[in-house]
Amino acid sequence: MSKKRGILLSFEGVEGTGKSTQTRRLCKYLKNKGIKYTVLREPGSSVLGEQIRHILLYSKGKLSNFAETLLFIAARDQLRRQKIDAALEEKDVVILDRYADATIAYQGYGSGVDLKLIRELNKIAMGAAIPDVTILFDIDPGIGLVRSGRNDRFEKRKLAFHERVRQGYLRIAKENPKRIKIINAKEDVVCVQDKVRVILLNALKSTKSR
Repeated sequence: MSKKRGILLSFEGVEGTGKSTQTRRLCKYLKNKGIKYTVLREPGSSVLGEQIRHILLYSKGKLSNFAETLLFIAARDQLRRQKIDAALEEKDVVILDRYADATIAYQGYGSGVDLKLIRELNKIAMGAAIPDVTILFDIDPGIGLVRSGRNDRFEKRKLAFHERVRQGYLRIAKENPKRIKIINAKEDVVCVQDKVRVILLNALKSTKSR
């Protein structure tokens, strides 16, 4: 009998939602439970991906919205082929800090790139590596930007852009209620983590019962 594929869990949300904090807490929990996991980030977690990440976040040159979209897709395709596919065969849980939904929310709803085109490109880049469950950490962008405190190309954009991104995420969640679970990121860190664990454990139980 062949081994079942691991759970692909993606974390999404606007800036400052606490994704990194929740990832660290979840990893500690999974390690204590003896659950094999790995964490990958987008863009990044591959040589090419990290180079693209630097361009996207810190390049001083101006990128067109379409060029920006293609760079995210390229990093995604590379990450899936080099890391995600193999990780799903070896680990129980693969955690992604952002994935395909981010490009729809940021470049699609945020920057106005054609949504249909982004979805088609995402299909190619993701292949069969579609998230089993996505957790959307939701917060008012004004609060999130203050929390984050970074100064990359995206955080320098106007609040209206981030508000469009948030509304985009909420629309994506409404269209995919079975896959995407929304958590209020303003809640206490421990409370948020408890909800993350429940969502993941339910997903793990669901795959074992198939």
